[in-house]
Amino acid sequence: MKRLNQLYLFFTVALFALITVSCSDYLDKEVNVDTTLDYNEIFSDVHYAPGFLNNIYNDISDGYSRFGGAMLAAACDEAVCSNPAASVQLFNKGAINATTNPDDVWDAMYKGIRKCNIFLKELNPNSGIIVKTNSIPVLKEGVKLRDYYKGQAYFLRGFFHFELLKRYNRIFCVNEVIDPFDENQVFSVPQSDFEQAVEFIVNDLDTAAKYLPATYPDDSYKGRPLTLTPLALKSRLLLYAASPLNNPTNDPAKWKRAADAAKVIVDSKKYTLTSLSKVFTELYNSEIIFSVRAQNRNDIEKFNYPISYQGSGYMNPTESLVDAFGMTASTYIARRDGFVATDPYSITAAKKREERLRYTVYFNGARLKDTTVMTFIGGKDGLFSTPSATKTGYYMSKFTDATLDLSKGQTSLRGWVYMRYAEIILNYAESLNESDNIANFAAITKELDVLRNRATLRPFSTADKNLLKDKAEMRKYIKQERRLELAFEEHRFWDLRRWKDAETVLNQPVKGVRITKDATTGALAYEVFDADTRLFNPKMYWYPIPRKEILKYRNMGKTIVQNPGWE
Repeated sequence: MKRLNQLYLFFTVALFALITVSCSDYLDKEVNVDTTLDYNEIFSDVHYAPGFLNNIYNDISDGYSRFGGAMLAAACDEAVCSNPAASVQLFNKGAINATTNPDDVWDAMYKGIRKCNIFLKELNPNSGIIVKTNSIPVLKEGVKLRDYYKGQAYFLRGFFHFELLKRYNRIFCVNEVIDPFDENQVFSVPQSDFEQAVEFIVNDLDTAAKYLPATYPDDSYKGRPLTLTPLALKSRLLLYAASPLNNPTNDPAKWKRAADAAKVIVDSKKYTLTSLSKVFTELYNSEIIFSVRAQNRNDIEKFNYPISYQGSGYMNPTESLVDAFGMTASTYIARRDGFVATDPYSITAAKKREERLRYTVYFNGARLKDTTVMTFIGGKDGLFSTPSATKTGYYMSKFTDATLDLSKGQTSLRGWVYMRYAEIILNYAESLNESDNIANFAAITKELDVLRNRATLRPFSTADKNLLKDKAEMRKYIKQERRLELAFEEHRFWDLRRWKDAETVLNQPVKGVRITKDATTGALAYEVFDADTRLFNPKMYWYPIPRKEILKYRNMGKTIVQNPGWE
């Protein structure tokens, strides 16, 4: 037992810590409330018991600036981060390892899982403190409150396990409170393979859906999961499980299972696409399925506005991403129809680039605050004009609130959108295509046309459909559509991995555009150049399980299986 005091166990925050650390970290308490509560008092109190669950949401991080001001998009082919010191750069150099990983969430996720298990333990109808003391009543103002909290706990536990699974592959599925000082308990939890973990998470998400309500009882509940929220996450989980990385035999039954999961959300008609201008700036809109950390903020703008607008300009979209956006009047086959090389962003041309481009990228000539973004050499936002100025000729506009004036310290209320309906449409289309393109063709094109319509693209033409009846061609289109629709939302990084495309895509330079302006005529010239390099080793399809976990087991004479290539 002498080693146990040295163990920071992968799935535990010791109960002692839950009681003795600053209460603002774990409980929703008023400033002047006594903080010397013991375990029983916490779960007996009508404020602190629900506060314990509410606090678990704090273990979900948002993706806006978690890598030194950068986003995960800068670790794939979506963007270059102009901050060379940002930790995300380690991915691009192939420099992550079992000790150094800027996206290592092992401890944080198991911390959240432990909290969920503690909460569910105290909801046990036979022995739970919450049940015995009625600190969370069965019913409150017509709301099945205890069920609501139970459903949230199951959803969050499934959420945390999924975040581990998509990174580490071989994880430990924990469904009970583990005593961190009981060696037998700690090391008796088996390491699951991918498919075992999928089924564990599916069970948690299905259980959560049974307890969560279909609609919010009133506005005070907004932001919490509803019955379709865990089912939407199930759609993503099963899509990953059916993908080439995890389904090497391409079992069509796995694709059908993923399609069926997405169809539940589509058929519910609960969610609809909203306008592109509102998706990320209107907190509770018809497209959002789950978002976290809603707060008044302007850090998104501080990190990402072009430099002449008091921003740092960190996230710089790549030329390949910009080039993928089509022309509004074009068919899929002829998506470049109307493209003019001397006016590549087609701001004023009769045939314009699709709407998603300007809601994703600040390009040369884009409008921001009634002024023009100038990324040409010598322009106020120009390439390399300051240390953090764009490295690709572009800045990210997605997520930014163009109404904010940073010089006045203005903020607006926003959260990190973790799931939205556009993703479900794409999950559904991809799963249908892979399970049976011909039988599902009408449903696939119908759903994809919904996205095309919002992007101001023409519906699929007859010629488009004839081409897309080929499964490989439809797969190519869906991959492109995911890249454009879900840009910067932490999908592309994982999509390239689950498709097993990363070793091709991420072993070549990413491109930028160098724009020069003729001093006499004012004419602009555009030159594509290599803006940055990428390096991807196939072992990086999975993160390494942290070295401290490997050593922990080795020191106890136990075995934990590391992911291939990281041994």
